[in-house]
Amino acid sequence: MIKETDRLSQALLRRHGIGVKQKRIHFRGRDLLFQLHNARYEVFNGDRCIATVDTNNINEAIKQFKALDHPGE
Repeated sequence: MIKETDRLSQALLRRHGIGVKQKRIHFRGRDLLFQLHNARYEVFNGDRCIATVDTNNINEAIKQFKALDHPGE
């Protein structure tokens, strides 16, 4: 049995307002995984955790991470 939800299913769940605990994005040539853990998002590049964002909202986590990655913008 597959434990992970595929990407199409995750998009459908988000559309219906059901929370999904992870989201993968492509940012600055990297594939990043945002994963909810203890009311905050951890950002992974491959298997390595590269950042932690203190929010439980995925869109806010992505916005905060991009601000951290580009302090001048």
